[in-house]
Amino acid sequence: MDPEQEQIKQFAAGSRAAFEALVIRYRQPAVGFARQYVHDYHIAEDLVQDCFAYLYVYPGKYDFRSSFKTYLFTLVRHKCLDYLRKKGRRKECGGPAEEVLIRERSDPAEEPEQRFLAGEGWSEWERRLDGLKDDYRTAVYLVDVGGLTPREAAAVQGKSSAGFRVTLHRARRQLKEFMEKEEDDPYGRRTFAQWKSGGEESANR
Repeated sequence: MDPEQEQIKQFAAGSRAAFEALVIRYRQPAVGFARQYVHDYHIAEDLVQDCFAYLYVYPGKYDFRSSFKTYLFTLVRHKCLDYLRKKGRRKECGGPAEEVLIRERSDPAEEPEQRFLAGEGWSEWERRLDGLKDDYRTAVYLVDVGGLTPREAAAVQGKSSAGFRVTLHRARRQLKEFMEKEEDDPYGRRTFAQWKSGGEESANR
């Protein structure tokens, strides 16, 4: 069995050590995802912490029908939407970009997503993503940054696979239009996957 799957299995059985390992692995990607909804790093941290607290108390709720990451991101999405409903807040699309997230970079073995988010390129992505409407922004984040498959991302957003693919296509097309207006930006024409592999080709996906 894959080591991560074994770890998830141990977590579902109530292993505290396995739970803590999953927190280390998925906390930062989950915070980044939550921030796409609430646009505040510290609030996103708190909401993700609440989700992990729920997982700690109810590990048996995870039934293995989806990947653990899909399950976690679905919890985070519901927590964020609940927060926004309670606060009566609705983010206006196209608002000004906030400062890049502050992330520790002391561990050389960080996940590639974390190194990208901590790097110079993420501030540019944040600015462009902030210009997309909510569904578009989260679709791009889930697949191109979070590394979920379109099917997994569709489950997180509560959409059909076909409907999500349409959303993702439109989101990428709009994002590409933003990028094409910034000819002098070296990060503007690369997706996260291309950044991770060192590719320099145009982001025509």
